[in-house]
Amino acid sequence: DTDEALRKKLSLVLEARDYAAQLGLKPDRSFTKYSKVDRDDLLWVISATEKTSFEPYTWWFPIVGTVPYKGFFEKADAVAAGKELSEKGLDIYIRSSPAFSTLGWFNDPLLSTTVKFDEIALVDTVIHEILHNTIWIKNNVPFNETLANFIGARGVEAFFIQKYGADHLLVQQSQARWKEELEYAKFLAETVDALKTLYASCGKEEAASKRMELLTQRKVAWEEAHPGAGRYRSI
Repeated sequence: DTDEALRKKLSLVLEARDYAAQLGLKPDRSFTKYSKVDRDDLLWVISATEKTSFEPYTWWFPIVGTVPYKGFFEKADAVAAGKELSEKGLDIYIRSSPAFSTLGWFNDPLLSTTVKFDEIALVDTVIHEILHNTIWIKNNVPFNETLANFIGARGVEAFFIQKYGADHLLVQQSQARWKEELEYAKFLAETVDALKTLYASCGKEEAASKRMELLTQRKVAWEEAHPGAGRYRSI
């Protein structure tokens, strides 16, 4: 009785699991069950930092160690935590997330918040999260997430090449998304360098007041170079 569109995505997830195993990853029993969540957002994630620094505020948890973010299943809890950090003078960023990984400690289900993705993002997410199941280096979130982003993005491209051939539209779209990821990463790196130069050239109060002007300029530069471009992001 499963809806045909959902049935196709469930089958695609099982194929992506098998492909992840071909890559040497360890799916175990993750993504073998489906769980419907009665809301559009699964959880809310908060990040924070000083206003004129790129040193993140961190939390510590057993197993994973120090991480530069914290997740909440209730939005109100994330907002309350953000208010507390803001009162300490920190910048905060709260975003929603459709998925998370238990890093192989449990068999993660496929969630309805994830299955709504298009085919490329869905396969990417499955490979990304199974990578986390396979390897997680404690106290090194930047490496863990960079590795998962890379394996997910290049893995989905290789998956569709194997499934349909190198000339298929999904392969071309996967390649285009990866290219945009690299372009955006370069843009962010250049923005960080510009901000670091600003922070080093004046005091904290002056830097804090001038940074928004710089960020506005950078945003305009990106939008002019990429008119109408949607930003794709791995979870």
